Amino acid sequence: MDSLADFHRADLPHRLHVYATKHNTHITFVQPAKSAAQTVSSGISGTSSSSADQKKQIDVLLSLSTGNIGFRKAGRGSYDAAYQLAAFVLKQIQDKGMTRDIQKLEVVLRGFGAGREAVSKVLLGTEGRHIRGRITSVVDATRLKQGGPRSKKPRRLG
Repeated sequence: MDSLADFHRADLPHRLHVYATKHNTHITFVQPAKSAAQTVSSGISGTSSSSADQKKQIDVLLSLSTGNIGFRKAGRGSYDAAYQLAAFVLKQIQDKGMTRDIQKLEVVLRGFGAGREAVSKVLLGTEGRHIRGRITSVVDATRLKQGGPRSKKPRRLG
């Protein structure tokens, strides 16, 4: 790879995506996006500066939900499940030696579930001490409905 491409990639932050719904919490740890020109498969084709090269490829390093750590049914949506998931993910990142690769970290929160608050508590607590100093931004990517189709008429009883 080109040293300039490596430098540009080091400038981009890793991302910790937290998707907290009423029923579950998903945490995904992602490497900085690299252009399609830097991937192994695109070097084979031999095309340069095409529209495919402009697209980004995302490398997922770790993706877990509360069901993966043993919570079932209604327990998946609880605060405790999300707290344990966040602590587990941070421990996995530490154990696999990924913390040395992280220069900058961006936390992307989505949804209004209990996991949103739980993950922030873990990052501020003792579990997040290795990563806390590298967090550059916390972004809210919750999708909000604007308008949409007309809702159903309310049900009349009696």
